[in-house]
Amino acid sequence: MRRMLLLGFFTCSHILLGQGLRMAVDVHPYWAAKPGHFLELTYSIEPSSLYAAWVDSTDPVVTVVALLQNQKEVISFDKVSIDCPAQDLKANILYPIVQNAFLAADTGNLHLTIYYGLGDALTDTLHGQFYIAPQKGSAIAPLAWKEVQGKTLAPRAQFGQAVYANDSDRVNFYTQAYQLPKSKKCFFTYEIYSLDSDRPMPGYGGVLRLQGGDEPVVPIQGGLWVTDLPTGQYELRCTLNIQDMEPRFYPKEQLRFYRVNPSETARWNDESPIDPRWMGQLGQGDSLRYWINGLYPIASVAERQQIERMSPNVSDTLIWRFAQRFWESRHPGDALNQFILYKNLLGKIASEYSSRAVPGYATDRGRIFLQYGPPTLTEKRPFETDGYPYEIWQYNTLDVPNSPYQINKIFIFVNYAVAGRNYELLHSNAIGEIYNSRWKIAIQKRSYNTEDIDDTGQTGFDKFGSRIYNNIIPGGG
Repeated sequence: MRRMLLLGFFTCSHILLGQGLRMAVDVHPYWAAKPGHFLELTYSIEPSSLYAAWVDSTDPVVTVVALLQNQKEVISFDKVSIDCPAQDLKANILYPIVQNAFLAADTGNLHLTIYYGLGDALTDTLHGQFYIAPQKGSAIAPLAWKEVQGKTLAPRAQFGQAVYANDSDRVNFYTQAYQLPKSKKCFFTYEIYSLDSDRPMPGYGGVLRLQGGDEPVVPIQGGLWVTDLPTGQYELRCTLNIQDMEPRFYPKEQLRFYRVNPSETARWNDESPIDPRWMGQLGQGDSLRYWINGLYPIASVAERQQIERMSPNVSDTLIWRFAQRFWESRHPGDALNQFILYKNLLGKIASEYSSRAVPGYATDRGRIFLQYGPPTLTEKRPFETDGYPYEIWQYNTLDVPNSPYQINKIFIFVNYAVAGRNYELLHSNAIGEIYNSRWKIAIQKRSYNTEDIDDTGQTGFDKFGSRIYNNIIPGGG
């Protein structure tokens, strides 16, 4: 089993993806009078990784197995084969594949494991733990993003936090209200808040009147146009208002999203005067695009959206303006010098990590170095008799935007090709990165064979000749 990934749950905004076939899973708990608690699983498959990995001439098939357990036993199990339509890799847009599934659940502390892979092989694993409280009294379910397909709302593909970046966009959501009192007035209110100011956005909200009755579950769906919403981080906050209930006890749910306003970013680009010095430093054509793509590891969500939209048809003038604004927003008064320092760093990354096919900044080691800075300690194992070459990078501290302060984090890279410099990120205990408790087994895959899915390779200290347990970096992951 090559990789184990963290699975995002409920209000968790990030879902980590593997380096091969990349799949994310949204998990939402629901309740019904019969059969009780259950989970809605939404599988989202990233198309470029799927079609790049599928070598058969037939349409791709992805097998997914879901296993739900409590502390004592298996609660439920489900297996599904996802038939994926053929797509042209050269097309301008590759659409993600989305599949829904349902799984009977229970209350208490639960552990969900998702095994998946191409064809019949189960090669990757996602897992997560969560808690479901017994359904008592009036409540609302966690919010889920939906999108319009025909005349119905269907689950929206999610790879981490939702991003809305079209010229005209509408956020659609779904939830459920439970056990509304028959004799009380009930209202469902929803409003978009800016997380930058923690204030509601005027004109972005609504109210739905709910009718309690014999049905214990009342479905709720709604939406808001966000076409004119400025670029930024937002949160949809929903409240179930019940007559005679103390307001502080109103059931509440929230869900974050990021809005990238194309007209706003285009206006910024058009209005920014260009300093000729930037033109000289950035160059033009392919050289210009190389330096701009190199900003991706340190760019914000909105900036990454802009970089991805910079096709060969985009003029050099717009890219010069973007680069100038990128650095001036970070370092007013010293923007050009800071870019030159970063440009020199990109050159260093290119010389150390790039290959013929992949520039240094696009490699896993290059991206980590640019995003987090140089590691505190590096241990390299290029020659392993019982496994693949690998490296361990250790950071005493990680202090990056939009993430908590972290201490003693490691990154493990492996070279499955053995030759060359193509090291892939296999495991990290840093927030937002790939987590793989079986990284020791993955590295020793050529000599360590096991059918035990719970084996993390911690019991192989007696393997003759193995050095995997003798790393100088404490803990080793």
